[in-house]
Amino acid sequence: MNRQSTILPLEEVDLTNCDREPIHISGQIQPHGVLMAVSEPELEILQISENTQELLGIAAKSAIGQNLSLFLEQAQLEQLKACLLNENLKTINPIKISVKKAETILEFDCILHRWEGVLIIELELAQSLENLSVFSFYHSVRSTVSQIQNAKNLNKLCQLTVSEVRKITGFDRVMIYKFDSEYNGAIIAEHKAETLSPFLGLNYPSSDIPKQARKLYLLNWLRLIPDINYKPVPIVSPNNPVTNQPLDLSFSVLRSVSPIHIEYLQNMGVAATMSISLIKNQKLWGLIACHHYTPKYINFEVRAACEFIGQVMSLELQSKEGNEDYDYRLHLKSIQTKMFEDISTSENLSEVLIKCQHNLLELVNASGSAIVFGENCYQIGETPPQSYLQKLINWVQSQLTKEIFYTDFLAEFYPESESFKDTASGCLAIAISPIQKIYVLWFRPEVIRTVNWAGNPNKIVQIDDDGSERLSPRKSFELWKEKVKCKSLAWKECEIEAALELKKAMINIVLRQAEKLTKLNTALSESVAREREKTAHLKTAMSELQRAQTQLVQSERMSSLGQLVAAVAYEVSNPINFIYGNIGYAKEYSQKLINLVQLYEEQYPSPSPEIQAEIEAAELEFIIEDLPKLLGSMKIGANRIREIVQSLQNFSRIDESEIKSVDIHDGLDSALLILSNRLKPKADKPGIKLIKEYGSLPLIECYPVQINQVFMNVLANAIDAIEEAIAKDNLSSKFDQNSGGVKSGIIRLKTEFDAERQMGIIRIADNGAGMAQAVQPEIFEPFFTTKPVGKGAGIGLAIGKEIVVEKHGGQLTCISAPGDGTEFIVEIPLTQVMNKMQR
Repeated sequence: MNRQSTILPLEEVDLTNCDREPIHISGQIQPHGVLMAVSEPELEILQISENTQELLGIAAKSAIGQNLSLFLEQAQLEQLKACLLNENLKTINPIKISVKKAETILEFDCILHRWEGVLIIELELAQSLENLSVFSFYHSVRSTVSQIQNAKNLNKLCQLTVSEVRKITGFDRVMIYKFDSEYNGAIIAEHKAETLSPFLGLNYPSSDIPKQARKLYLLNWLRLIPDINYKPVPIVSPNNPVTNQPLDLSFSVLRSVSPIHIEYLQNMGVAATMSISLIKNQKLWGLIACHHYTPKYINFEVRAACEFIGQVMSLELQSKEGNEDYDYRLHLKSIQTKMFEDISTSENLSEVLIKCQHNLLELVNASGSAIVFGENCYQIGETPPQSYLQKLINWVQSQLTKEIFYTDFLAEFYPESESFKDTASGCLAIAISPIQKIYVLWFRPEVIRTVNWAGNPNKIVQIDDDGSERLSPRKSFELWKEKVKCKSLAWKECEIEAALELKKAMINIVLRQAEKLTKLNTALSESVAREREKTAHLKTAMSELQRAQTQLVQSERMSSLGQLVAAVAYEVSNPINFIYGNIGYAKEYSQKLINLVQLYEEQYPSPSPEIQAEIEAAELEFIIEDLPKLLGSMKIGANRIREIVQSLQNFSRIDESEIKSVDIHDGLDSALLILSNRLKPKADKPGIKLIKEYGSLPLIECYPVQINQVFMNVLANAIDAIEEAIAKDNLSSKFDQNSGGVKSGIIRLKTEFDAERQMGIIRIADNGAGMAQAVQPEIFEPFFTTKPVGKGAGIGLAIGKEIVVEKHGGQLTCISAPGDGTEFIVEIPLTQVMNKMQR
């Protein structure tokens, strides 16, 4: 039979459309059954295959628009309607129905599914008159399933599966076809008739099963072609009336396959095939491929058993494939443990990674590695030459859009790597901190190997009689060897996992070390506070306070400052209270002396020349006039110092480490007082204005020290942003009411209470330059900073978010845009119910 006359392709398949051939909407079915698309609940026939005259005795075109009662008697129609009440039609397939054709009663398996708004009915001639019961089905597969589940490893699992499927179906050859990362396939298990040549160990290119075919295997677990030399049957009225598109046959059991695939099977010498999907982690892992060398039909019950076996094997793949590398995984875990111990006790990650260089390579079985810390690059083992390495690192940095990058064929993505294929044909890379430019790259050398293909894997271009070009499947499947170059050993899944675990450990350890440093600073400050000389002079104490304030802004070590400020405030409090309390007495005593002098002048208006000379030398009249003013000014100054000390005590709240109801405004005012020196105008820069829009806030339960720390961080950042904007002359127009341009920095503090959510809301806004949208998702990440090097560690906002969100169950958010300033919104619940329960 002439192949071109029997296979009617939907369209000509040329050099460019092989991978785009719409095989799910072929508009044709295989001829061993009938397909109908009907509406529900009317059961009106909307589409039907053209072979109804041969199988059912009624012309297809005359059936369009008719009710299903055209083919089914009333009793069977009622039976079908009852079945259609089920949501999951797959659980009731197949339904046994009888159709009268002339004087003959034909028995069919009726297979149902719903798709794209229509009910699709497929009829296959039945080989038995009764449905297989669940109990019978269980007994038919129980032994097979038990053996599959008890298989000790992947190899035995595959071999058992092909043996059992062949025993159930009677196919000449049954194989396990496994995909690699590029969807090339390899035969890893086979059970066949003794007279057949083995396919075990052969490889097949990804083009043998193109992308759209693999997608269908994920949707539909089983596909059968009983006779590859079939003549496709067109569907009358090919478009689905509901969608006005070709009928989607993705879930059809009768769907006609690609003419190129038929030609492929004919070239292979196969007459019938069945494929069962093997799916792992929602990806197509492989196929159970069945070949027969004469036409062979498999009834629905046997197909259902085979599909179930495929699903059971798919479930077992996770554990069995994992067991293949069990000992190796244990070895990698021991290396991880040793490395994590070294990292956790070190203060310098780059040094410890270099110190652990042997373990670093062994962790992923690499021959070389590059550790990048900013502008520094440390090389371990066999790496590309320095002249190539930096370019490769720059390229990898641009590729690391996800948490890891790996390939065993670097030249495919980075052709320049062919120049150093002996050291880096394979590459695996992780980013510890893209902002800080901390990366780890591993390399593997080229491993030249020979791949045994089933025929030449390259697509063949065939010239037809009319001179047009089209792709043709290869005609020979004899062993074809290819030498593969520029590829390394593939990275195993457990090695990729080990690299990701290292990344997580390094990030976690960096964060823990930062926390440890904060606690160490706190303990050190407490020790300094206890040992500080109690008789320190007021000026020395105030100088120490200013020094502590500067350290606070620069290092963002807020908890350390709390202890130091409390100690200084305590030491200043006593002498200043003494001074303030006695200034009144001094003023009283001096007034009495002045009164006495004035009385003396009245009684003795003409003093002796010596006394008169002394009065003039001492400027007695000026003293009498200025001394009360001086004492009054001293009292005002002492009172100001007392207010500052009180604010420092409110800010540090050294005796309030527990939850307490506080006035949030006190914390804000205390933070502003501490930062007041940075708000005042200087010779080289203008001052920063404050706008306070305090609402009516009730007392809010919180950890006062920690909340004050958040206010200090946010306010200090606002001041930094304004100072930078002033230096660059790009203050935003936020809050500005004048048309003459922005003259000064402004910080607005606004508070309000959300009664419905029982939440205190604090808004701190500045008229700095603002931030780009791309930066905002990262500002709460540890070690991220928009400030110049040396002006911030990048942990202030990360700590602030943890305090507000984790410690208080609130929210810390940011609203910003270039040219529109920045606003931070702190939301704190009125009460801390969960924290109280935890106590």
